[in-house]
Amino acid sequence: MSKLIDDILLLILTELRFDSASLYSCILVNRTWCCLAIPILWKYFFYSYNPCVHKEESRKKLYNIIFHFLPKDKLSELNINLPSNPISNKLLFNYMDFFTYLSPIWIEDMVQLSIKTDSPSVQEEYVFEFEIYQLIFSKCKNIKYFDWIKNKSLFLFCPNVKEFFSGIRQLKINVEYMIPELLFSLGIINITDLEVINSKDNDDLISLIRMKNNLPLLCEQLSDMISSNAITLKKIILRLTITLISPSFFPSLANLQYLILYNDDDGEFYNSINWQEWELYLRTSFFPNLQYLETSYLPCNIEYLIIERSGGKISEINICHTLESRDYLIENEKLINIISMNCSKIIRLTMDINPNNLNLVGNIFSNCVHLKKIYYTKENNNSMSDTKDVVNSKDYEQYVN
Repeated sequence: MSKLIDDILLLILTELRFDSASLYSCILVNRTWCCLAIPILWKYFFYSYNPCVHKEESRKKLYNIIFHFLPKDKLSELNINLPSNPISNKLLFNYMDFFTYLSPIWIEDMVQLSIKTDSPSVQEEYVFEFEIYQLIFSKCKNIKYFDWIKNKSLFLFCPNVKEFFSGIRQLKINVEYMIPELLFSLGIINITDLEVINSKDNDDLISLIRMKNNLPLLCEQLSDMISSNAITLKKIILRLTITLISPSFFPSLANLQYLILYNDDDGEFYNSINWQEWELYLRTSFFPNLQYLETSYLPCNIEYLIIERSGGKISEINICHTLESRDYLIENEKLINIISMNCSKIIRLTMDINPNNLNLVGNIFSNCVHLKKIYYTKENNNSMSDTKDVVNSKDYEQYVN
């Protein structure tokens, strides 16, 4: 029975995984609570993109334990006094095994909060940061998620960087900070989740020009990377000018479950994009396990090709078009019919609907019996957008009548 109690307690503590303050209080209850709560606290503490969601005092406490493993002699030569509160007793846990998530933003925060000198040299910061990466790459064998969305790449000089990335299963990268050689040199394999974004946050004109010049070749290597990981990939999120990426990988994505395609093309969607290559590869593709589909600023024929080639397991669809594209009567009609015929298990649907096709929504209610929520946008007579959230077929009948 005590085992059952521990299991129930573990479920309760897991519900607090993003509440570090409450988990810390649970650690102080007794040894059993401590043993169950510590791994949860360490596993989820670093999941946030912004370290400042946690209090500075809390971050320092965790960083101090990490710094316990750093080579103190080498750091002391650089006038880096760490850890701030030396731990004299033997640690009760192998804390480094609890890490599952890593982002350079957190490493930067560790450095900024821990160097005691008022004006540390750039060299001191680099050495300190490099030693942290060395420690994490060698000790943290359970890191599966790497969030590379900041202009930090010092870790690439670590001798075991390839070994570290071979264990990564979830990868998020910002192409603004990438150069083509990096993806090739890391040899990333066996990832299940891939997210690629282009934040365009860099105000440096030279860096912006360099990024734009690198983007075609980088997208080519992204396509190669997706192809080499096609068997294991279950989730793909692409938020950039996706037509720069060759769609040749689509026929190999047999295990894909989650797909987001956000075409960030600087407003040139209707003038310069040729989608014929996408159509060609999608017509020879099949996504039997696809459950979630989200698209933004794609032509309807691409969207209904993906839906048509799915295995009927899609439970949620979110489709967004620009205001200029909402006058698409025939394409929109076909899209509605494709959803009603191929998505019998859909639960949530968000899409734009041409006013002349509003009556066709009834086909979705008739064929998609599991539908719980439909959220759609249409244009009224004043050319203003009008949104409706229809929960069930009765609400729909009242609205259209």
